[in-house]
Amino acid sequence: MIPLGLIIYPNIRVHLLESSFSKVKENDSRDLVLKQMGNPWKDEECGVYLGGKPSGCVEEFYYAHPYAPYVPEYWVIDFNSGQRVIQSAHMVSP
Repeated sequence: MIPLGLIIYPNIRVHLLESSFSKVKENDSRDLVLKQMGNPWKDEECGVYLGGKPSGCVEEFYYAHPYAPYVPEYWVIDFNSGQRVIQSAHMVSP
């Protein structure tokens, strides 16, 4: 059962992240993002974890693939000082 769970869980988690992430729009509130996406893997100041800082960004949510960093796939959402989404990106490293 455990080996099967190690295969199935990541697929379900990634599908849920993709589905929720597709609903995140610019100017959505931080609270709405938390409601749609759940708690982030990391909640940091902009640019701390992956580098780069969009103009006006004060906070970034990172949602990671269950096997990150071995599977380098992240969903990143940037917020301004008004706690509104200013940018979102799905990052996958080759």
